[in-house]
Amino acid sequence: MNLKRYRVNNIKEALKFIKRDLGPDALIVSTRQVKEGKGAFGMFGKTMLEVTASAGEKKKNSAASKVPATKVLEAYNGVGDTAENALAETFMRPQTNSVLSVTDQTRNMMLPIQKELQGIRLTLGDLSSQSNAFDNHLVGDLKHELGEMRHMLHILASRTGNLNDPDLPENLLLLYQQMKFSGLEEKFSRRLVMEAQRNITEEDLENFAYVKIFLARMLMKIIKITRGLEGLKPPQRILALLGPTGVGKTTTVVKIASEQMLKYKRKVALISVDTGHRSASEQLRAFAKLIKVPFSVVKDKAELNRLINSYEDYDSIIIDTDGCSQRNDAQLFEMREIFDERGRIHNSLVLSVTSKDVDMNEVTRKFGCMPIDSIIFTKLDESATYGSIFNHAIRFKKPLSYLTLGQKVPDDLEVASRERLVDLLLNISGT
Repeated sequence: MNLKRYRVNNIKEALKFIKRDLGPDALIVSTRQVKEGKGAFGMFGKTMLEVTASAGEKKKNSAASKVPATKVLEAYNGVGDTAENALAETFMRPQTNSVLSVTDQTRNMMLPIQKELQGIRLTLGDLSSQSNAFDNHLVGDLKHELGEMRHMLHILASRTGNLNDPDLPENLLLLYQQMKFSGLEEKFSRRLVMEAQRNITEEDLENFAYVKIFLARMLMKIIKITRGLEGLKPPQRILALLGPTGVGKTTTVVKIASEQMLKYKRKVALISVDTGHRSASEQLRAFAKLIKVPFSVVKDKAELNRLINSYEDYDSIIIDTDGCSQRNDAQLFEMREIFDERGRIHNSLVLSVTSKDVDMNEVTRKFGCMPIDSIIFTKLDESATYGSIFNHAIRFKKPLSYLTLGQKVPDDLEVASRERLVDLLLNISGT
């Protein structure tokens, strides 16, 4: 990936260097404020803006860090509370108008050039397949003309910006690009920054830190959480993990059971639901034996209810289930017969962040034949972008309960928090 880092006084200066070095199609990857100059660790130096930009290749970040963003966000608790509440309520309303950064006059200039470029490409394709029938000199002339027209398009683009970018102040445009680069869908990113622009004064729009925190707090109003199992009403917490194969359900059951025992000192029982499509989980059985907790396998709802009743003295009951493809309607029907009761068992759908958005959407819709009370996202350590978490949370409005980011038990389990989720998207802790 072609990444470049700049330390500048302001966004205007950064954009000038980025366009010069990486071209008009460059994307902003991250931004943060740094100290430069005198004193230990630069404490008394000048505050600079550090901007990292990419020439447009796909981002490959390191695994999700565990740096908490809570303290950074709390420092801005006074930023736009009233406006944010209104923004969160209106964010999902359909919007009919989108303002683009290119004027009608510029569009009219670029469209004929683009059409002619397309024609030249088709001509070159014909020439390549019939090279013996045409003069090589003609091919060279056409290629030269194509290069000149591409240059004209780049000049126009550098004056007007990306054709798809909204018409925004520079700080908002920078964060808009960063959110898209992090995997947040374009329509969600656009509506987010447009609403923010309507509610931030012109003076505050010049303050990059203010704008970034405003967007962060706006996203925090949209995301719902359950606080893990702490959101469930005592005295008994019963959690069932549902989802397709390969997303890490059994490992997550082990982690949650460990959390309940080690952190909260609760009595835990484990259950595996086997509807005949796999053998009982040997991994879960071995774990239960190791930590000396009861473990049972059931095949239908009647057995499950009897077993839960027998565990009335236990604080937490964690239920593992068969991996079930969202396209296996027969197996989904069997699962629904067991988990269709609302209220007694908290059903949590387990999804992997490494899955494509379209696949996660299909899984959630199909498993929606059962009550889905929360979402658990796994494998954060295997992903470079986290916008899909927000895409899913905005689209389905389901609360998030846990995040997992590795195989270590119980270390690689986090109770989902708004601060952590927003930090994954906007890198607040690195500001």
